[in-house]
Amino acid sequence: MKFKKLIALLLIIAMLCLPLLISLTACGDKKSGEGGKTDNSENAQGGAESDPDSQADPKEQYDPKLAPVDMQGYEFKVGTRNDDGVYHGGARAHTRDIIAEAENGDLINDVVYRRNVAIEEKYNCKITMDSFSENDESSSNKIVEKNVKAGDKSYDLHMTHMMIGTETAVKGCYYDIAKFPNIDISKPYWSKGATEGFSIGRKLYLGLSDFSFSTNENLYCIFFNKVLTQNYGVENPYTLVKNNEWTFAKFYEIIKVGTLDLNGDGKMTDKDQYGYISTASVNFLWSGGGRMMSKDADDIPYLDFINDRVLDIYDKTFAIVNSENTYSKEAHWHTGNTIQMFANSQGVFYGNQLCRVNELRATEFDFGIVPYPKYDSAQERYYSYVDGHASMMAIPLNLPHPEWTGMIIEDLSYLSYKDILPTYYEVVLDLKMVRDEESVEMLKILFDSKVFDTAYVMGAGFWTMWLDSINQKKTDFVSTYEKQEASILKALQKKIDALLELD
Repeated sequence: MKFKKLIALLLIIAMLCLPLLISLTACGDKKSGEGGKTDNSENAQGGAESDPDSQADPKEQYDPKLAPVDMQGYEFKVGTRNDDGVYHGGARAHTRDIIAEAENGDLINDVVYRRNVAIEEKYNCKITMDSFSENDESSSNKIVEKNVKAGDKSYDLHMTHMMIGTETAVKGCYYDIAKFPNIDISKPYWSKGATEGFSIGRKLYLGLSDFSFSTNENLYCIFFNKVLTQNYGVENPYTLVKNNEWTFAKFYEIIKVGTLDLNGDGKMTDKDQYGYISTASVNFLWSGGGRMMSKDADDIPYLDFINDRVLDIYDKTFAIVNSENTYSKEAHWHTGNTIQMFANSQGVFYGNQLCRVNELRATEFDFGIVPYPKYDSAQERYYSYVDGHASMMAIPLNLPHPEWTGMIIEDLSYLSYKDILPTYYEVVLDLKMVRDEESVEMLKILFDSKVFDTAYVMGAGFWTMWLDSINQKKTDFVSTYEKQEASILKALQKKIDALLELD
């Protein structure tokens, strides 16, 4: 009898303690999760069974949630340049974002194909493309202008060279993307940097979304030869970037090593080795936080070029580019022999666009990628300018169903952000375009640092004046500027006024 009472008492105690034990166990699990690894690991392995939302893609919160519409086979037509130019190292720079005819095992091709199929099935439409030789980069612009003038449809989406596209915009050939039906430029798949650079009075006739993901390859960066940096005891550029020590002063200091007269002829030519191979000194203007134009509270651009900071950036750039340790070619960003010089281990550092990496895959040495340096350590962030050759997005007038076009563009942009960028970034760049994990981290900085200067995207000649002055070794930039300011500003202001007057 006593034994039965004892058993009963123990059962009661166990029942009373069970909730406490469960609570303590839960707290223990939560504490492990707060460490940053245990919780993520558990969620990755099986957390979705107990929490259906634990595996949700955080990008899905930005889904525009546009309802399916039967567009009855509507042709969504994109106009662009093709990839026959010499400007991007043989890569498909303008068409792979848009069309994939079928799955073929190529990672980017296949995800683009699946994205397009998803849109075509959702809306009962067909995505097509016209592409034109880069020998005349204005070909598609001429078609747009001609069709708009005639009151006809040209393209639902025009992928245009940014400066040529601005000329077409000034002629009143594009819709305002900021007010276009079913498009929300506040979403993260629309580039804030591009919106800030291209908008005039909050009107946006050219923009950029993740649909044009290859635009990332037109970002300027600095490559470095890892073998040479190690041989010469150069501080690790990755560490300098992470420690906020990657500055103009530090860069000028470290390029002093590695300059050698390889053939011993007593002359420094393209046959020798340099600390730095430069192709476009105007990079330093923007990477140092300088601008040619700024904006007022009403989003109206104003000239902001000649000030103490910009002039000091010029002096520092002049010292770097015209150093005896630098091989400089200022004429064009795709300057012929510089890529070969770097590939031949004739440069410790090399400045050019990210797309040039396509020509460096066969190099026998390992290389890394970093952004252009900051003005100083007090600068809050890195800035990387996007070359004018990059494709920007515009919507030509005279569309029969603007609301349909807006739906397709928005969904294409969202799906590119959600599905294509992870493939483009995590897989293609990791495996093909860079040589180490730290370069991937640097690419994140690059992609988040896009800057578009309003004067530059409108083709104002201030930037060529900068290049020419550096190349011609003119120490007095102000006098050169003052001689040309009036004519350049007059042409620029004419474009700004024309855009402001558009409906």
